[in-house]
Amino acid sequence: MKTYKIELRHAPSKNRLNDLKNNRLPPLTARLADDDEAIDWAREEVHSLARRKRVEQYRYVEAGLWELLPIGPASMDDDSRRLGRWVCNGEGLIWRPRPAPGDERRDAGSMAEA
Repeated sequence: MKTYKIELRHAPSKNRLNDLKNNRLPPLTARLADDDEAIDWAREEVHSLARRKRVEQYRYVEAGLWELLPIGPASMDDDSRRLGRWVCNGEGLIWRPRPAPGDERRDAGSMAEA
């Protein structure tokens, strides 16, 4: 079992995401078997939030997904590993995985969900 965390932010649009104060929701954590299960869990949380909050401030919802690493000698500098993020906007629900090290493009390999 691994521990995962979702960091949720919301805004009227992506352009306003960093402009707004108090647009972060309390982080969610869960103990899950693997990364695939964590990605599915994060998708359900974003989808649920988007359904409940149909107001201007929630037109763009972003959920960063992190694995929280155990404390120990191997993790002196890193206490988490970013898997990627779910984005919910006018185009739908989109998974944006963390780019591979050395990949010049941001969010390479995005896949849209109908």
